[in-house]
Amino acid sequence: MYNLTYCVSVSVALVSVVIAYLILSNSKSVSMANNGILFVSNAAKAHKLCSKVSKLVKNVLYIKFDGGPDSTLSIINKQIVNIYSKCWIYDVRLMLKPRDAQTKIKTNYPIQLIMYDKELSKESDKLRNCLDNTQTEVMLQSLDESPTMASLTNEEVKTYEYVALGGTFDRLHNGHKILLSQAALRATKHVTVGITDVNMIQSKILWELIEPVEQRIKAVLDFLTDINPELEYNVLPIQDLYGPTKHDARLQLIVVSEETIRGAVKINEKRKENGLNELDIYTIALAEDTNKQSTEEETKVSSSNQRMRLLGTVIREPKPNPDIPDWPYVIGLAGGIASGKSNITEKLKLKGAAVINCDIIAHELYKPGLPLNRTIAETFGRDVITDSGEVDRKKLGSIVFGDKEQLEKLNHLVWPAVIEEAQRRIKALGEQGYRVVVMEAAVMVRAKWYTYCHQLWSVIIPPKEAIRRLQERNNLTEEEAKQRVDAQPSNKEQVDVANVVFSPFWSYEYTQTQIDRAWEQLQTYLNKRK
Repeated sequence: MYNLTYCVSVSVALVSVVIAYLILSNSKSVSMANNGILFVSNAAKAHKLCSKVSKLVKNVLYIKFDGGPDSTLSIINKQIVNIYSKCWIYDVRLMLKPRDAQTKIKTNYPIQLIMYDKELSKESDKLRNCLDNTQTEVMLQSLDESPTMASLTNEEVKTYEYVALGGTFDRLHNGHKILLSQAALRATKHVTVGITDVNMIQSKILWELIEPVEQRIKAVLDFLTDINPELEYNVLPIQDLYGPTKHDARLQLIVVSEETIRGAVKINEKRKENGLNELDIYTIALAEDTNKQSTEEETKVSSSNQRMRLLGTVIREPKPNPDIPDWPYVIGLAGGIASGKSNITEKLKLKGAAVINCDIIAHELYKPGLPLNRTIAETFGRDVITDSGEVDRKKLGSIVFGDKEQLEKLNHLVWPAVIEEAQRRIKALGEQGYRVVVMEAAVMVRAKWYTYCHQLWSVIIPPKEAIRRLQERNNLTEEEAKQRVDAQPSNKEQVDVANVVFSPFWSYEYTQTQIDRAWEQLQTYLNKRK
């Protein structure tokens, strides 16, 4: 295992950063650029200069080292950790190959802003002309800065023709960038990246919010071709731990993190079984999350933290619904049994929303003497009716939750009556002056009742937790509870059509934070909609 600890000795040097700004118009003012590139004469300056330009670039910042002794592999190796551990504001991309005067620099995103330190000021025209993907004219502006210089201990970087690594790579973050950069730095010809597919991600926190594998593959390939376009890349989905490592004899090195090193050991065991040479293993330290937002989040930089931060936010923009009135604004609230959606409904009620519970409407329509009560008796037998004429929901549940055909029969009887009554009540609440009405229903997604709403908000918890809660609440066996959970739409189905997702799996305070965030965003949206 390599030791990534680095020693930093600090000295202060005055550095003048000259900025060449590519403007989109003839305006003399300098605005924030979408994408920029920072040329650095000394690699040791990079992470300090990176933090100094945060007010100048809002999307992608490329960093390119000038050639020379300060841009050796060992120095770049240290700067990979420095830069990605300390620059979080935008999408930073450290280009691994030092500048070559004979080669055009290719970037996947068009450059609008060129920055370089004082030592490179005499080469401004060369820097401008070496870029392959830029926009319009150039305007120069100087900025004096005082970054800290760093003297780094050297570590020999061994290179290999064929390098491999794997991971989920959801919502590409700086921890991923360190892993990918260390792999690309050590490769002289080819990098294989295995991206975990559906059957390998379901144990992860909020896996339902993980990006589609095609999107993750594109993000990884996009990043790799930006940091070193000269290598060959094979980025592919994998269905098991091994992927191509179990049969590709060309592979020589695998790059892993501290928490995945056991996987590398298993891969080598499999290669040995298959008569292949074992891979060298390069291990990187986990990056600390300096932006940790709650006690529920992990201390390391992780995609799980990013997915948790999506809770209570708009993950899918609402589309106009011409089939229903503009007001009141209807939020469909979906969630499986025992997911905690009724608790969230109550919290939204405290915010000022009116509430309609479709499950309660259905129970009211079951009452003796009403048409639905008689129809259920005729369809499922008199045994599901109590002596007082009420529908015995437990008996009815035991019939339908274990039999898909019987459940479809019940739904066909109940759903039309329930949505008709719900729409009548929504209209009445709007006439009473309510601005927002929350329509809660366990079958919201399966019945597609969200088509009667302006937005769909979904509530999810892990299925095992739902089964546990249901056992405690309804005094059911584990098998009975599992049948009821499995009979409903999966969390993934709920998320795939949702505008906002909640998960009351953690603390009361964390759930409340999600609701506060969603309600605040909704009010902002509605105020713009007036």
